[in-house]
Amino acid sequence: MTNPPSPRSLRKEEVERLVEELHDLIAGLHIGKIFDAALGNLRVVVGSGQRRRDLLVSLHPGTSRVVLWDEPPGAPSRPGELASKLRELISGTRIDKVDQPGGDRIMRFTLSCGGSPRIEREMIVELFGRQGRLLIIESRSRRVLLVVGRGGLGRGEPYKFPEPVASPDETVPAATLPFDPLQMIPESFRSGEAPLHRFLFETLDRAEKENWLHGKIRQQEQQLRRSRKLLRRRISQLKKDLESGQKWQQWQRQGELLKANLSKMSRGMKSIEVQDWYQDDAPMIELTLEEDRTPLQNIEKYFRRSRKGKRSLQILTERLDESESAVALMEEQLQKLSSLMLLEDLDEETVEAHCQSAAEVLKRHGKKRQVRKSPGDRRAATQQPKKFRVYRSREGLEILAGRSARENDDLSIRTARGNDLFFHMARRPGAHVILKVERGKTASPESIEDAAFVAAHLSGWRGPGAAVVHWTEAKYVRKPKGFPPGKVLIEREREFLVSTREGGLSTLTVEDSD
Repeated sequence: MTNPPSPRSLRKEEVERLVEELHDLIAGLHIGKIFDAALGNLRVVVGSGQRRRDLLVSLHPGTSRVVLWDEPPGAPSRPGELASKLRELISGTRIDKVDQPGGDRIMRFTLSCGGSPRIEREMIVELFGRQGRLLIIESRSRRVLLVVGRGGLGRGEPYKFPEPVASPDETVPAATLPFDPLQMIPESFRSGEAPLHRFLFETLDRAEKENWLHGKIRQQEQQLRRSRKLLRRRISQLKKDLESGQKWQQWQRQGELLKANLSKMSRGMKSIEVQDWYQDDAPMIELTLEEDRTPLQNIEKYFRRSRKGKRSLQILTERLDESESAVALMEEQLQKLSSLMLLEDLDEETVEAHCQSAAEVLKRHGKKRQVRKSPGDRRAATQQPKKFRVYRSREGLEILAGRSARENDDLSIRTARGNDLFFHMARRPGAHVILKVERGKTASPESIEDAAFVAAHLSGWRGPGAAVVHWTEAKYVRKPKGFPPGKVLIEREREFLVSTREGGLSTLTVEDSD
């Protein structure tokens, strides 16, 4: 088997050829299910029966592509978060056209779905830059409904096709013939259906797997280097402590000298000169004292340092030997991983074995992770559980509301269960409200209205007119890493118009509104 080519972005001529081959095969077909694929890729099923096609969508640096997948593996038992979102947005839509807007490295799938109202969307895959990007946009408003991959654009923002990059000097005629992708692939791939798709699938698939294996090796190397750096700092400190501990005899002698001159010492002295009988010629030396200590306390300080230094010698020596041995093991593992990176043909089994060996070294000698204390430990037992504002709907269901940003997080992320309902005032900060719903049951419209009113009222709304409250099931509320306290993302949200009511919250049973 030949080695895969070096990872590179596709050229616009290659994208043009891919679009031509793909349009003839899938235009007019409907998008079926979307599945998660290996290495974080996606598999899109198009059509059914004999006209069924599978697409591989990859956004990895250097191997971003959309190509036909002749023999996809079995589907996973459950779709991931991204696959689920894509299913909601484009499954069941018809592919009207596949084209290349502006002749750039972009593939656009124009989608539609009949009915009232008619749905018109576009799936755009950008294949330029260090990393690819997948977008689902609303055709009419050009608003982004979903974006994955390279950053720089958020959900709800308007999408514009990137400006074409001009040639450095367009007045100079091209010195080479136009690039033909089919002339660059082996003869064995040039015949049959979608030849460039088949060639790029095989070559870039190998390159992507090799990149993934190299990435695993680099990640393990990074962890080893980080742990080695910490151990080297530890060794440096241990050597200093060991050097200091080896002076225990000196501190012992100085304590004896102070003890012999106890009558000359008094509180408040910063130092004292004594005759050192342990040296030849018995010279006068100066010993430091602490002003706020009594003479006996200063003497005891020297003897204490002597005892501590003597006791520490064996412990520090053992720790130093252990740390130096661990560094040697890590350097040995780093050498093996570096040699592995030089191999032309990597296989997953070999990489996994080396990474496992390195992981075992890190587990024994690396920095130990702090284990979070369980709720049943002594400290947690002394903490009182947080109390939320508690109301009762007209149906008798419990309504919980947070008082602060951190309490909102605790309520929505850690307290709420999947079947509960989440409410929050639209387009303004405010309390998170949870309507507790037992498994297998549904809340009545009255309870939903009550919970929405609580969310609007606690967010400062008092009328006049109606207020818009977003609500969804609690299982569709999540908090991405890095979000500040009180901020969450909600999906499948619906709107509820809340109107004013006489008596405000007093119309609901209040259990705890301190």
